[in-house]
Amino acid sequence: MLSKATPAPIRTAALLAAGLVLLTACGGGSTTPSADGGDKADGFPLTLKNCGRTVTVKAPPQRAVSVDQGSTEILLSLGLADRIAATATWSDPVMKGLEKANAGVERISDNRPSSEKVLDKEPDFLSASFASTLAKGGVAPREQFEKLGVPTYISPADCVGKDNSGGGDGARTEPFT
Repeated sequence: MLSKATPAPIRTAALLAAGLVLLTACGGGSTTPSADGGDKADGFPLTLKNCGRTVTVKAPPQRAVSVDQGSTEILLSLGLADRIAATATWSDPVMKGLEKANAGVERISDNRPSSEKVLDKEPDFLSASFASTLAKGGVAPREQFEKLGVPTYISPADCVGKDNSGGGDGARTEPFT
C-alpha cells in the first residue's frame, strides 16, 4: 500500500495506472455480452474476467462499497462519489484533489469492516484493492457476496502473476510488468 512516505508523483502515477487498468478491464475486449442481450446503449449487463473469476455486473452500480483506500480513490478519481455507498480500510489521508468528493462518502471503518457492516449498506457492487481483503480472514470471501447477488471486483494488479490461494497477502509467482 502507498503511504505518506511515497512521493506524490509516484502515488499519483500508481493511482492513474490503476485507474487505467480498471477502465480497461471494465470496457475492454475481455467482456462478453450477456445471454439476455442487455441494453447495448449502456453496456450492461457487463461480464468480465477478474482475478480468475467471471464477474457479471447487471447494471451500472449505484451503491458501491469500496473496502480499500486505493480502490475508493480510483472510484473518486473517476467521478463516481455519488455512487459510493461506503468506504473502509484507510491508512493515509485522501489523495490531494479528492478531499471534497471523499467528504460525502461514509466511512464505515478505518480498518477492515465486518461483512455485516458492508451488507448493511445494501451494496450492488463491491471493490477492493487486495485479494486478501475479499478472502478468508478479510472482510469475507468473494463467494459470500456473490451468493447474495453482489458482484465483486479486485484490482488486477494484485492478481496478475500472484498466488493468492494462501491465507495471507499472496506471493508473486512472476514479475508484475
